[in-house]
Amino acid sequence: MTAWVLLSVTSTCLAADGWRMDEFMVSGWGGPTDKATARAFVDAGFNTVMSKVEHLELCRAHGLQAILFDATPEFAAEHHGDEAIWGYYVQDEPKAEEFANAGERLAAFQAADPTHPGYINLMAWMDLDQYFQTAKPWFLSYDYYQWWWGSGNHFGRLAAHRAAALKAGVPLICWVEGNADKRYERGEAGAGYLPDNAARLRQSVYTALAYGLKGIQWFTTGLVFTETGELTESGVDVSRINADLVALGPILVRLRSTDVWHTSPIPEGEKGLPEDGRIATSAQDLLIGALVDDEDGAQYLVVVNKSIERAQWSTLAIGQVAAAVEKLDRKARRWRVQATPNAAHVADVDLRLEPGDGVLLRLR
Repeated sequence: MTAWVLLSVTSTCLAADGWRMDEFMVSGWGGPTDKATARAFVDAGFNTVMSKVEHLELCRAHGLQAILFDATPEFAAEHHGDEAIWGYYVQDEPKAEEFANAGERLAAFQAADPTHPGYINLMAWMDLDQYFQTAKPWFLSYDYYQWWWGSGNHFGRLAAHRAAALKAGVPLICWVEGNADKRYERGEAGAGYLPDNAARLRQSVYTALAYGLKGIQWFTTGLVFTETGELTESGVDVSRINADLVALGPILVRLRSTDVWHTSPIPEGEKGLPEDGRIATSAQDLLIGALVDDEDGAQYLVVVNKSIERAQWSTLAIGQVAAAVEKLDRKARRWRVQATPNAAHVADVDLRLEPGDGVLLRLR
């Protein structure tokens, strides 16, 4: 076993006044319009919504941050430091020829209020170098709906956007479909609730976390809530995943992704386990993301069962463990010792992972 290597990344795209994404985002396309729907968002684990200026005070009263659809730079200048605002909507899915114009509007908002970012979301196949050079965003958001569009490129899109975000030194967030039945996206008759919906959505979220994401956005909240604010069947699944994110988010938001590995079958273009043996396992269908806390050097692993069909027991042999490997108990929100190392500083960690589920480990 060899020592873990911590990679450094230079941040180039933070705001001049030091804007930093210091809270893990749990959001969606849509927002509350009255007290009942605002409470529904809060109860379902959302902390950020997309809303209009007229509903800003409603969001504030319920502790929700808003990405404002209809704000102007003049409005932004008057709301410097407003804690109820996450940012200002600029554009969704701009084409490459629209990057320059979107970047100008982004810059106008961020010059007017450098304490909040402008919001742009990309389609998953855009030229990311061109986007950063032209628009100069403070974070990277993209959508790729693997259960609607096909899962074959899910990991490739995660890898490409992870690399671009790390290169630019900005947070990465992504969109996940609020119901895995692809008939919703196509507007086809018969759309409903798939038996494995929960496993599909959970796999999308946990695989994204393994790639170092700092926020999950659900599309759309109309698939999560009824018109009167009750949870749909899929919304129940979303709320349960959001409950995990409430526990995981305060930790994950401060971590930087350092590597990502797959066990067989390995997606095209992705990496298998490190050849130096720092992590070893015979288990298949695992995704392992390595992360580090740059402030204290603590190392973490997000381990995910990529299979949406079967649970599995897996054992990881993790090298260079000084004291223990701990697992975050999501319900209790506390760390529990999962394994201690042998004389060679190797810890054998036994995990049971439900379909699509993941765990957060801390190496001490």
